[in-house]
Amino acid sequence: MEHRPSRRSMADAVFPTQATAQTRYISLFGTRTRFVIMVLILLCLTSIWSNILAFNFAVVCMDDDDSEMGASLNGTARKTHFTSTQNSLAMAIVAIAALLGNFPIVQLVGMVGIRTVFAGLGILSAVSTLLIPLSIRMGFYYFLAVRFLQGFAFAANFPVIGSFCAKWSYFKQNGLFVSSLVAYVQLSPAITMPASGALCSAFKWPSIFYAHGAVSLLLFVTYALFYRNSPQKHPFVGNVELKKISIGKIAAVDKRALKKVPYGPILKTPAIWAVWVAAIGNFTCVNMMFLFSPIYLSKVLGFPVHSTGITAAIPPFLQFSSKLICGAASDRLTCLSEGVKFRLFNTLAFVGSAGFLCVLAFMGDEHKRNNMIVLGCAAAMLGATTGGFFKAGPVLSKQYSHFVTGNISLGITITMLIVPFFVNALTPNNTQEEWKYVFLITGAVMVITNIFFVIFVRGDPCEWTSDSFHRASSVADFEQHHIRNTGISTISHNVEDVPEKL
Repeated sequence: MEHRPSRRSMADAVFPTQATAQTRYISLFGTRTRFVIMVLILLCLTSIWSNILAFNFAVVCMDDDDSEMGASLNGTARKTHFTSTQNSLAMAIVAIAALLGNFPIVQLVGMVGIRTVFAGLGILSAVSTLLIPLSIRMGFYYFLAVRFLQGFAFAANFPVIGSFCAKWSYFKQNGLFVSSLVAYVQLSPAITMPASGALCSAFKWPSIFYAHGAVSLLLFVTYALFYRNSPQKHPFVGNVELKKISIGKIAAVDKRALKKVPYGPILKTPAIWAVWVAAIGNFTCVNMMFLFSPIYLSKVLGFPVHSTGITAAIPPFLQFSSKLICGAASDRLTCLSEGVKFRLFNTLAFVGSAGFLCVLAFMGDEHKRNNMIVLGCAAAMLGATTGGFFKAGPVLSKQYSHFVTGNISLGITITMLIVPFFVNALTPNNTQEEWKYVFLITGAVMVITNIFFVIFVRGDPCEWTSDSFHRASSVADFEQHHIRNTGISTISHNVEDVPEKL
């Protein structure tokens, strides 16, 4: 007998109940929704950084474009190009904007979550990138204003990583999540450089900004529609995945207490300063490599413009691959304590990369392929930082990772402000001999900051992340309020006697 669907099943197919719809949503990704969201956020982070880096290749494209007859920004030539000072200012303004935006954005993330904040700033980055060609033709100060908006949007990247990992990562996969997301720093140039080279050859330099802005806009609209600030609110997350994610999370004592970041205890913790100092060493090298690799490859080693994009993508691609491998390895290496792993991976990254930079410093420029190999090795070694200070930040700060990991962005912005001026000052003629000092100084900064990190980092979450700390803090706040209103102290100082919710 032919089976006929019941009226109920037919109705569910056309007008599903909430339970039926939720079951379908959950079945779409199974228990892997967090990985889908992680990839989406990685692409969004990559897009914001790519929007900034696109300028570094566009400069090379402009100087090679003899057909560009627009107004000069420096007033000395007919074609559109930038002086060395203007190049430095164009990079520095991004860093200044990110520094100014860092603290208010961290505060906003703590108050309202990353869905609204990141979506809004991502769209701001996309629109400002689309406006760059117009701003360049209007004048240098208009261009700086648009670059400022790009930098302000960039300040959200590391707070987003910290907040997402704190709420969405399974504790056994924390290293994988952190390593995957911070790898946007390398994934951006690995994509942007070859893509910009192809766009430059086919459609001239403005197309670089139009393409980046359009892709960024599409990604952030998708993010705004799909992301939720907590797994519990996401329709695609089922009970099995929720239970995995909740393992090791702090007990809910008081939402208001959790939003109140203990700035004093955090700033008095040497291990947190070790993470931030290591970030300065790491990003000194990263900014030197990725902001200036197109210039080094084209001006010093003599690679033609059409191949510079592909060649410049090799070091960041190697570092991106290394980050993913080392991040997963740090989770699986259970025979060592977290503190030992932090020190081991960070030393491998910093000292290893500094060693290759020293070798590169004393190489000539006769065999440019050898220079590329050594530069690629230096970049690949730095990928081990995902098992070092990058992983240490979320592990030490747990629910306050949006603040601690968010302030790692200070490392990238401070060095983005300083590195262009010291590189341009040391390399007026872009010779290998001049670049020798850039490589040696960068290596020295990395070794010194790693020593500080190794001495002061620890392996366990800090005391101010514990339940007892929050209960004690809640009791203290309640007692102060009680004394102000009654003048009498009646609250017990024994944390164990305090109920879960005051």
